[in-house]
Amino acid sequence: MKKTALTLALAAAAALPSLAWALTARQAVEVMDRHQYAAPQDLKKQYGYWTADAVSADGTRVTVLIDDKDGGITAIQDSDIGGKLPSVEQVTQHLRSTGFAVVQDLELDDGFWHAEVRPSGRGGEKQELVLHPGTLQVLSRVGPSGGTINGQPALSAAQVQQALQQAGYTRVSGIEFDDGVWEAEAVNTANLAVELRVDPVTGKVLRERLDD
Repeated sequence: MKKTALTLALAAAAALPSLAWALTARQAVEVMDRHQYAAPQDLKKQYGYWTADAVSADGTRVTVLIDDKDGGITAIQDSDIGGKLPSVEQVTQHLRSTGFAVVQDLELDDGFWHAEVRPSGRGGEKQELVLHPGTLQVLSRVGPSGGTINGQPALSAAQVQQALQQAGYTRVSGIEFDDGVWEAEAVNTANLAVELRVDPVTGKVLRERLDD
């Protein structure tokens, strides 16, 4: 059977962790189709949104975000920065005005603003922030002591270590939060050194691969 863009997008989404979402992958693609966004690729759910790369009616390649709560749709591209979207300087200023003394590595990636920040005051830990591209709403804020993702509590590094040890992993080390998940190195039950990606909310191992 010929694989269409729809079937490929749905197959990719089916491989994602199972979470409670209002829209299914098929419904998200249908929303894009109704708004004349075609050929969706890399469909995934993150931070309360379905996201995909797609082609608009005028042939422009865009990143589409669909709000899982109400089906609201936003389409953006890098050239929107400083116009339709805030500039890097404006986002930096916004973050500093809300209490972050240090703002680093700010970039628009995969449809969202990402930044490493430290709150004002001594002893503030580094945190990974994810913001809505237009409204600058904080969708994810996670550091070593935990945080929140899409309104849900995220595990701390210590809790991730505990969850991995309870799952049978030993010599757990190098726990870092990156790209929306916890990453760690460990030795599995077969006594093999592995690299792990861990769901930040549930502590479930999303991927295990041999450490190079």
